[in-house]
Amino acid sequence: MQYKTVQQHQRLGIEVLQGCNLMQLTDQQVWEFKKSLWKHGVIVVRQQHLTALQLKEFAQQTFGDSILGSQQPKPNDPEIDPNLLSPGVAILGNPKGHTQEIVDKFAWQWHHDKDHLPRTEGLDMNALYVVMLYGVEIPPEGVDGQPHTTEFLDMIEAYNNLEPEHQRQLESRTMYHLSPVFKKSETDVPMKIHPIVSTHKVTGHKGLYLGSDTSILVGMEEKPESAKQFWQELFETVLGRTPVYAHVWQPNDIVFWDNSQVMHTGIPYDAKQYRRVALRLGVVDNTHI
Repeated sequence: MQYKTVQQHQRLGIEVLQGCNLMQLTDQQVWEFKKSLWKHGVIVVRQQHLTALQLKEFAQQTFGDSILGSQQPKPNDPEIDPNLLSPGVAILGNPKGHTQEIVDKFAWQWHHDKDHLPRTEGLDMNALYVVMLYGVEIPPEGVDGQPHTTEFLDMIEAYNNLEPEHQRQLESRTMYHLSPVFKKSETDVPMKIHPIVSTHKVTGHKGLYLGSDTSILVGMEEKPESAKQFWQELFETVLGRTPVYAHVWQPNDIVFWDNSQVMHTGIPYDAKQYRRVALRLGVVDNTHI
């Protein structure tokens, strides 16, 4: 469906720490950085030059050791720069050059990134799960001919844009979620339950949590078509009322987002013509657990 995008959003996408090196922040700067993240949901730090290991070190120093993702070291791929490699840090895009094979195509749909939480003992689905995406090499345009972007939807604003009666109806409902990373046939991947309306652990603001279009409303487990229709109608209502922030990438941007506050989607690019290299790391802020 058609929806409105903006490159300047009233809340999302603020630039912070201008002229700073993330590896040399003071305690006060780290505190301000995290305060900005919880306040704005999506923040940007530009002109960074970090290795994958340094990105992980920053995450650990800032949020603690709760990095979610594969921590098992893999044999180094001789076709990939060793500076892009570190256990727990994923490489997205087509780092080996022009190809039809893209690592993160599943991200070209609207979703929340909380797929690792059910595997992590002691963490609930409303944990403060932060993703950082570091744009090492950026294609000049997407398949639409426009600058390469990632789009974000403010789910706190989305909740506030609903009619009061609709808000009340949703506050009593929960959904099962399956990450778009996995297929529905994978029986070893747990479905996880999350309320549609949840309260943010730091700010106390209410927002929507919709997961992805694989989500199933509790009570509709045996009615997959009805569950799909419920999700699509709710999401289209949200998308029709809430402007989308489109982050226009510059090389060496790091975008941080709080998955309790936003949904996002990647925008397709032509990997046969352009190369894209991005480092992704997901971490739970265990200083607020």
